[in-house]
Amino acid sequence: MRKRTAVVAAVAIAALGGGIAYAAWSSSGSGDGLVKSTTSKDSAITSVSGAGLYPGAVVDVVVSIDNPNDYPVRVTSIADSSSKPAGTCAAGTVTTSSAGTSFTPVLPAKGSQTYTLKAKMSADATDACQNVTFVVPLTAQLVSAAS
Repeated sequence: MRKRTAVVAAVAIAALGGGIAYAAWSSSGSGDGLVKSTTSKDSAITSVSGAGLYPGAVVDVVVSIDNPNDYPVRVTSIADSSSKPAGTCAAGTVTTSSAGTSFTPVLPAKGSQTYTLKAKMSADATDACQNVTFVVPLTAQLVSAAS
């Protein structure tokens, strides 16, 4: 009888132990992961070089465009423009063109790149336009080049 009770008890303990393992609860989770995008920062265009203008002349003007963003960008265009008044020299005496400018280099994050534009002085520029520094507002279009 004792032997039989011990066997029944062992079977009961095994069954309970197995039952506990079998009855272990499981669950799953769900929810949302949050991530926020950054805000793009405007680039700045600065003049690097450009000199030698005289009436009718076309010269290279080199500008640098910076990328203050944390991602690479590509310059897709620099708009043609004309000069502001300079002393008594009329507005529009100098024009710029980006025709023929290569926009293929990618500006790395926090990097910069130079671009060569053409600047032309009007053939009818007056004597008042001698030894003058012309301000030509430039606007560039940039797009993300992140992969």
